[in-house]
Amino acid sequence: MKLTDFFKFSKKEFWEMVEKLGESASEEFKQLWAKADEELLSHEEAVTCLDDLFIHSHRRIRDHSPKLAKNYPTKQFSKNRLKNREHLWWTDHFTAGISRWSTLNWFSAQKRKKKNGKMGLAGASTHFVLGYHDAPFYIIPLMHGAWHEPRRNKDSISIEHVNAGGIHQNKKTDRWHYWAGPIPHPLVLELPPVLLDKKFRGLSVMQPYTQEQVIQSVKLKRIVIAALPELLDPCRMSQHTDWREGKTDMGVLWPFEECNSAAFASDPIPELDFVQQYEDFLDDVGDIWDEVEGWDEHDESDNPSYGELTPTHDDDDDDDEATILRTRDVQELLVQHGFPVDIDGLPGPKTSAAIKDFQITWNRKNPRDLLKVDGKAGPNTCAKLKSY
Repeated sequence: MKLTDFFKFSKKEFWEMVEKLGESASEEFKQLWAKADEELLSHEEAVTCLDDLFIHSHRRIRDHSPKLAKNYPTKQFSKNRLKNREHLWWTDHFTAGISRWSTLNWFSAQKRKKKNGKMGLAGASTHFVLGYHDAPFYIIPLMHGAWHEPRRNKDSISIEHVNAGGIHQNKKTDRWHYWAGPIPHPLVLELPPVLLDKKFRGLSVMQPYTQEQVIQSVKLKRIVIAALPELLDPCRMSQHTDWREGKTDMGVLWPFEECNSAAFASDPIPELDFVQQYEDFLDDVGDIWDEVEGWDEHDESDNPSYGELTPTHDDDDDDDEATILRTRDVQELLVQHGFPVDIDGLPGPKTSAAIKDFQITWNRKNPRDLLKVDGKAGPNTCAKLKSY
C-alpha cells in the first residue's frame, strides 16, 4: 500500500491499518534502514522503506502515548501540495527543544490558536522529526506540504532535528538552560555545551548534535533522493538560516555541507571521514568548561526571535520567491556569460569551478554586493547569473 492511500481513511480505519501492518512494516523498515548504512537503496526499496517508516512512526507514537496518538495522523499539512512539483527543496531545521515527544505534540494539532476570532490548528508541522537517537519519525507523506517556513512551504521537504540550539548557564546554580527551562544533567554530559569562536546570530553557546543524528540525517536524505529521483538537487539543499535572518537553525555546529554532499554520494555512511571527525569533536569538547573563563552569555537583543515558538502556518505570506535554477540552467547561463562548462545537467567539479570564476568576476565588478565564492549555485548566485 502506497502513502497516497493513507489519508483516504477515517482515523479509525487509519489506526486499524497501523495495527494490521505495524509489526511487518517495522521489521521490513529496520532491515532496509540497516542496509542503507552500507549501500544505496533502489527506487523500489526506498519507496517501501518510507512507507514502512510512516507506519512504524505512528506505531511508536501510539505505543508511547495513546493520548498523543489521538491527534495523529496530523491534520497540519496542505493536501497534495508537493505532488506535481518538477523539483523540490530540502530544508533542515532544529527544534529548539530537547524532546522528540514534545516536538511531535507540537506538530499534532493538539495545540490550537485563535485566528480572526476562529479556532484553528497550531500552525506548524514537518515531514520528519529526528531525535538524538533512534530512527526518524515520518508524519506527513511527501506529496503533502508541511508548514515550516513560509518561503518554502509550497515546494520543500522539511526535517526537524531535536536540538536545544542556543543555551546558557545559570550563574547561581551552574545549571544549563535552553529557552524553556533547565537541561537534564545526563544530556549535558552526553552533549557538552560548545562555546562558539564568535557569536552566531546572538548565540555564544550552542548544544551540539549527536553522531547518530548526523548518520541518520544523511541516510534519510539518501532514501528520499532514491524515492523521488531527479526532484532534489544539491543546490536545493537548504537550512532555515537560508530563509530567515532571525533564525538560528541549523547553526554552526551542524556539518551542513558535508551531510548534503554525502547525501548525493554512495560511500558507506559510518565510514565517512566527517562522521568519524564529528565523534572526535564531541569527545574534545567534553571538558572545555573547566578551562573557560569570562565567556559572554547569549544576548537576546542580538536575535529577538531566539527561544520563541514562531509557528509558520500555511496562511502566512510565502510569495517571497527566492531565485534558484536547475543545474542545466546554471550551466547554460555560465556559457552564455563566457564561463565555459559542459551543459549536461550534472553537478560536478567543472561546474563548481565555473561558478567560482563567475562569483569572483561578479565581486570584482560589484564590490558593494559581494557573493560568497564557494562554487555553489545558491539563491544569491542564481539571481546574479540571471541579471548579469
